[in-house]
Amino acid sequence: MPRNCSAHDYSALIRKWRALSKKTPLRVGKVSTPKSLPFFEVTNGLLSREKPCLYISAGIHGDEPAPCWALLEWAEKNHGLLQNFPVLFYPCLNPWGFVHNSRLDENGEDLNRIWGDVFHPLTEQILKRIEGLSFFLSLNLHEDFDANGIYIYEPYRGGRPDRWTNQILQAGKKFLPLDTRKRIDGKNAKNGIIRPRVSHPPKEGVPEALYLFQNHGIRNFTIETPSEASLEKRILTHQAMIQESVRLATRT
Repeated sequence: MPRNCSAHDYSALIRKWRALSKKTPLRVGKVSTPKSLPFFEVTNGLLSREKPCLYISAGIHGDEPAPCWALLEWAEKNHGLLQNFPVLFYPCLNPWGFVHNSRLDENGEDLNRIWGDVFHPLTEQILKRIEGLSFFLSLNLHEDFDANGIYIYEPYRGGRPDRWTNQILQAGKKFLPLDTRKRIDGKNAKNGIIRPRVSHPPKEGVPEALYLFQNHGIRNFTIETPSEASLEKRILTHQAMIQESVRLATRT
């Protein structure tokens, strides 16, 4: 967990990523946006259109800080593994919201509902970056103020549930329980799993996970932890679920 800094200390978060990049093949690159703090991407120099990559994003909602720190700490522990395949990470997609503990950005927008807009300042740059790329796994890391435990969104196109989903939840259960709600965000939930139909996107706009699932790979999970739990447990839970997701995706 963040030490000697606030959970919303964006400068400290990026400083730690840059420190990690000096010791590993990971590279930190600045992506500027108009009228906003810059956001950053992390790669390992292996990105190409010929080989699928691992995509992970966090911090698209600024009041959800645990995933940002969890991704950093997981990368610190697994930088050796991350030399084996292409990676593309976005450690904090909403820096202004992160600093101000706000779900929305400085313009009052929910950045997780603008992925159908190819000309938005955020999506325009990311969509150009990922054009032609495929992902063997994409993870979107989130938190939920109303949650009483952990849960996962698994996009649904028909057929049986992805067998990995429960295994990822079991890894997180070492630290936090499953969410017991039967309805979450207006959708049916069972044993911590929500399977939203990709043919029925939210009326407010297209989420990041749905865009990635439809355009860049068929295996996507949105991981949620309860923001009312302790920061330390939320970070540990996200790390465990990232670890299990990547283990499943890269095992031979």
